[in-house]
Amino acid sequence: MSDKHRIVAPAGSPPVSAAGPARIGELRAAIDGLDERIIALLAERTRVVRELTAYKTDEATVRSPDRVRQVLDRVSGLAERNGMPPEVAVGTYRALIDELTRMQLDMLAARRAAASLADER
Repeated sequence: MSDKHRIVAPAGSPPVSAAGPARIGELRAAIDGLDERIIALLAERTRVVRELTAYKTDEATVRSPDRVRQVLDRVSGLAERNGMPPEVAVGTYRALIDELTRMQLDMLAARRAAASLADER
C-alpha cells in the first residue's frame, strides 16, 4: 500500500492489534452499561422537571432563558473539568432542554385546559 492511501490513527490512539475486535466488543458493552446509567439519571431529571412544572404558571417561566444559559454554562464547565468536549455536552443539553421545555409547555397547556373546563362547570 502506498503512503498516499495509508490510514494513520490519531495521535494518542492505542495501537491496533489482533485483540482489537474483542476490545471493541468490551468497549461497546461498557458504553451500553453507561447508557443505562445515563438514561436512569435523565429519567430522574425529567421527574424533577415535571414536579417543577407544577409551580410554573406561564410560558416565560417555563422558557426561562436566563436559567437555560446558566445550565449550559455550568454544563460546559463540568465537561471541561471532566475531559469532555464542551460542545458535545452543551449540544446534548440544548437538545434535552428543548425537549423538556416542549414537555413543560404541553403540561402547562393541559393544566390550563383542565382549569378552563372546571371554570365552565
